[in-house]
Amino acid sequence: MITRVAIVGGGITGLATGAWLECDHGISDYVILEASSRAGGKIRSELDTGFTLEWGPQGFLDNAPDTLELAAIQGLQDQLVRADDAAADRFILRQGKLRQVATSPVGFMLSSLLPVSGRLRLLGEPFASPHPGHDETVFDFASRRIGRQAADVLVDAMVTGVFAGDSRKLSLAATFPKMAAMEAEHGSLTRALFAKMREARRTGSRSAGPAGPGGTLTTFSGGMVRLSDRLAEKAGDRLLLNRPLEILERTGPTHILNTENGVIEAETILLALPAEGAARLTTRLAPEAVQPLAATPTAPIAVVMLGYEDKNAFGRPVSGFGFLVPRGEDDALLGTLYCHDIFPGQAPASSLFLRAMVGGARSPEAAGLDDDRLLDRVRASLARVFGADPEPDRVWIVRWEQGISQYTVGHLDRVAAAEAAAGKADIELAGSPYRGVSVNDCIKQARAAAARLAERLR
Repeated sequence: MITRVAIVGGGITGLATGAWLECDHGISDYVILEASSRAGGKIRSELDTGFTLEWGPQGFLDNAPDTLELAAIQGLQDQLVRADDAAADRFILRQGKLRQVATSPVGFMLSSLLPVSGRLRLLGEPFASPHPGHDETVFDFASRRIGRQAADVLVDAMVTGVFAGDSRKLSLAATFPKMAAMEAEHGSLTRALFAKMREARRTGSRSAGPAGPGGTLTTFSGGMVRLSDRLAEKAGDRLLLNRPLEILERTGPTHILNTENGVIEAETILLALPAEGAARLTTRLAPEAVQPLAATPTAPIAVVMLGYEDKNAFGRPVSGFGFLVPRGEDDALLGTLYCHDIFPGQAPASSLFLRAMVGGARSPEAAGLDDDRLLDRVRASLARVFGADPEPDRVWIVRWEQGISQYTVGHLDRVAAAEAAAGKADIELAGSPYRGVSVNDCIKQARAAAARLAERLR
């Protein structure tokens, strides 16, 4: 088989790249090689007795134009489902109690999320010491700007929620580039926030939603798999399943992709794979990319979903978006989503549907526990939080050995080095190991990768 573009990896990045090639650049001569028997990568939704089970991402924030445009192009705009208003309340576990995260400055200063000294320290943010001039960790940045207590509680919980990572190891510039840009542009997070508030008032834009700053968590009727399934359907016979790539070589201007089912020749290549897989495939053609790619670790994740027929199973209300757990509070649990409130249609009426995350960089060994021990661990943690341990009526467990990419200090420099080395061999890189782990980030990277591939073909 001969094709212009070979996309290796049929997750959301690979599927979206094919769609953008066709939509933005009129290039339909491409193939997507997926090693497994299904496309979509970590996006996978299943329906079971009235529950919508998400194996991977629960949704995406609706403040990303590329994702919304892609959904519209695929004819899915009428199937978008946004988080219910009942999910607006978010919590952080501190000193064994759930404490609500206030959405206003005044409300936060009056809350018990931080001790008085920690709240007062926030007022000194405009006078914090300047950027040290090198890539710093998220924790060091937060400690410098808003104080150690806020870094330990607020920021560590945020890093746990997004990356399941260690704020003391992850690079601020790589993980939260907007926050780094706020300091660089305004010299202070406080001044940057006031500037954004003024802009929001001027334009009438929404500043926050039930899932976080600037957006509302959104999914599709039937789950996130609707997007990946539609992209796979549109790709048609250009999507080749069960095609693990054994060797990547080059003969003159053509790449040679050796698979178990035959040889594919392509003018240019996109690797939309975990960093480990990309490192393996660049060994021959771009050896200088191997080391920086191999230096991007992943954190394993176990997802434990619990269904309770009785909405009052814990003897107390369980409502809102869910809660996150900072380091040191309960390392058995990273956080729990209240799926019955976030998307009420994803659970039977009058039931509870909880989605607990375990493992991550904090306790990677926990993700590998057998089902019984893992469930016991989650139930014990929930019992400490809610004060009761009712027997769940349904339990589902999903494990991701290669869960979430970890952008440790120096990550962006390593990515630049890998991209430069791969580029010399007409190989592009995109996906969650590089410039963002969310669905929105992957779709944005896919669009940029499609543009680079089209430019190479020109």
